[in-house]
Parts: sequence; C-alpha cells; structure tokens
Amino acid sequence: MNTSEIMVAHMAPSRSTTPDELARLIDVHLGELREESPNWILAPSPVAGRGVFATRDIAAGELIFREHALVMGPTARKGSQLNTCVCCHRLLTTRQFLCPHRCTLPVCGDCADSTAHRNECEHFRRWLPKDPAEEREKEKEIDQDIKEKSLKAHEPPMDAVNPLSLRILTAVRVFHLSKEQRALVDAMQANAERGYRQEIIKAAQCFRNFPTTDKAFMDQLFRIVGVLNTNAFEAPCRVDKHETLLRGLFPLTAIMNHECTPNASHYFENGRMAVVRAARDIPNGMEITTTYTKILWSNLTRGIFLKMTKYFVCNCDRCNDNSENGTYLSALFCREQGCKGLVIPVQTKTLQPDWRCLSCENVFPHSKMARYQDFALNTINNRINTSSVSDMIHFINELCPRFCPPSNYVLIEAKLNVIWRMTRLGAEEYTPEELAHKDRYREEILAILHKLGAGECTLKKLITEEIQ
Repeated sequence: MNTSEIMVAHMAPSRSTTPDELARLIDVHLGELREESPNWILAPSPVAGRGVFATRDIAAGELIFREHALVMGPTARKGSQLNTCVCCHRLLTTRQFLCPHRCTLPVCGDCADSTAHRNECEHFRRWLPKDPAEEREKEKEIDQDIKEKSLKAHEPPMDAVNPLSLRILTAVRVFHLSKEQRALVDAMQANAERGYRQEIIKAAQCFRNFPTTDKAFMDQLFRIVGVLNTNAFEAPCRVDKHETLLRGLFPLTAIMNHECTPNASHYFENGRMAVVRAARDIPNGMEITTTYTKILWSNLTRGIFLKMTKYFVCNCDRCNDNSENGTYLSALFCREQGCKGLVIPVQTKTLQPDWRCLSCENVFPHSKMARYQDFALNTINNRINTSSVSDMIHFINELCPRFCPPSNYVLIEAKLNVIWRMTRLGAEEYTPEELAHKDRYREEILAILHKLGAGECTLKKLITEEIQ
C-alpha cells in the first residue's frame, strides 16, 4: 500500500467492533439516559456506513435521545480566553492561574488537586512542559521599561498558555478513559488528514520529553486527534456569567448522518449534554439526520465546507436545487450594467459553477462572482467585528442593499448577529426602534427556515428564545 492508503486504513474504525458491539458500547455510554424502549436504532445507512433510524413514528419536537459527552476539553481557538479552568470552566485571573504542580494547564485552586485533573496533570508533567512565558521571551524582545515598571510595582508575572498544548488536552484525556470508553472511541470514523499530524508535531514542541519516537503511541494519538477533528462538536458553556466554547465528543450524535435540511436537530445543555429532537415528523424506518453545517449557509458554502472538512459531496434535494426552495441564499446582484436582477449558480454538482442572471439571463464565470461574494463577506464581517448594534442595524438597512441582496446568506448571518447580541445583552438597553428591527430580522429568518422546511430546528428555537 502507498502512504495515503496506509493512512486511510489506520484511520478506519476498529474492525473488531461489530454492529452489535457498537450498539452495546453506545448503550453503556448512555447509561441511565438510555430509554427503556428507545425510538431509534443503529443500522447500516445508504448515505454513509451506519446511521440512526426511527423504530416508530416520531412526532416533530419529540425527544429522540440525550447523551453526556464521552470526553471534552477546551477548544483553545484563536481569540478565546485561555485563562479558563480546564476542569470547571470558570474564568480565572490574568495572573498566576496555571496549575501549581507545573503541568502548565490553566486550573483553579479547587480543581488543581482534584481527581478530574490528576491524571492529565501527571501526563503533562511526564512530558516536561516548557514554560510558555520563557518561550515567548525567547521569540521576541520585551520592552525593558515595561519590565522595570512591573518589578517596581511588585506585580506577579502574567501567566501564559500555549494554545497548541491546550488543544491537545482533549486527546490526552482519551488515554485515561475506561476500556469500554476507549473501545467506543476506536469504533468512531476518523478522516485521514495530513494536517492532523502537523497539529500533533506543533503541540510536541511545547514539551521537552514528548514521545515522538514512540511509533505505537504516535499512531494512537494521530487516530484520536483524527476522531476528535472528525466527530467532536463545539458547545457553549456558561459558568458565573463567563461563556466559553468546549470541544466535546458525543458519539451517538456524531454517528447521525448529514442532510442539509435535516429531520432532527441537536443543541447542548451547558456544553456537557447533547439533546436531539425531531425537527419534523419522522416515519418509522426513516434515517434520522442532522446537519454538519450551518443551516442558513448557501449551497456553495456548504458544499465547500463539507468537501474540505468532511471529505464528501452532499447529494440531498436541497443541494440539487439552485434556488434552495426559493430562498436564494446564494444570490448576488447582476454585474451587467443597468440590470438589477439576481444571479445564482447554474450547476449544483460543482464547487466552481457558472452563474446566471434570473432577469437578463447573462452568464458569468465563477471567478468573477466568487470575488464579488468575497467582497460582500469581508465587508459585512468587518462591520460585525467592529460595529455597535446600532451601527450594525444602520449598515444592514441602509448600506447593504447597495451591494448585497437581502436573501444572501452573509446578510442573513449579519441579522442573526444583531439578534444574538441584543438577546444576550438585554432588551432594556435598546430603543423601541432597534427592538422593532430585531423583531423584523427574526421574522425574515423564520420565513426562510419555513421555506427550507427546517421545521422545529434548533435555530428556530434559539431566535424565538425557546431555548438558551
């Protein structure tokens, strides 16, 4: 076998895990959360490998299952607050928040000596972690005046966390699961992405004694990282008004196959519990599906994301309809002088389609329309990142219509951003006019979800504040 074939074979689920054994491992994992007569079953899927199927008619809104995370840890993504306890997820002070036992993980005083932290602490210490602050000083000069002022003020030095070592924590925690829990991880699919090895190599550079020459260990770690990157979810968790994103492996939720407008939806209870409910009526015997993308992304955006991260091309009904049930989430304005029509992709089976105007019927190459879409995306995202809610409302209502159709998914995302910000910060802070705009955006988005046939999906429940 060549190198690529070896990688694919190594990342495949364990051959010793039969369908019956997988079902047993899932039952053990669910524990007390498993219903006595569940309305679902695991079975071979025509979509991909295996899936979850209804064992009876399931009504829209009905609970299908709940499950705890098998393993979880920090996302350590760029821009996140790294001074968050890796065990209880409380926000820590900006100084002296690292573990006193020198594993270099951020941990609160209550958790530092807890059983939850003990194994990972010992694991990291065996690898002899480098001091992040010392490493940072080697890479760049620190202004001497600032250092002197800090010394004069008798302030303790600021702690530093390396996000690369923090991100690998979830994988390290897998090594400390029970035998049956490890078997369930081994039964999960993992995509053979060479970038995963780079993730491990970069993390290894944070330690003086990382076992890079231990092939058996490195192969295990590579597969675990692959399982997590293929199957883990990012779930919000709030502790003492501090919200952080956790990275959790929810095996049964991950086994569900993808559909761009699925018949089930999932959400998370404080980052630790996945809840799956029927979004539409699901007849007995039908496969229960979820979505791996944002439901309001356009066909092209979803297609690129699935191809680049999940390594498959979706062939659902929505992906084969270039109008997306009349929502026109991909639509851009025509570039022909004097024409005000909408331009949408012509083909649905390619990631670089031609685009045709619905009014003048002129055809434009993908390269031209992609630049136009990127301009809209960057312009709107820059405003989202820098504008107040009031400025954002003005931008959406007065400026966006000049270059972006109201149906375009990027503008829909901007409206969602306004809704989230106004909901989180409290309605009492806004004028009646601003609240009216928020309500209008919500109704527009609900109308799009209705056109898509999204049913009682999680996004609908979030923007109507049925769930938090």
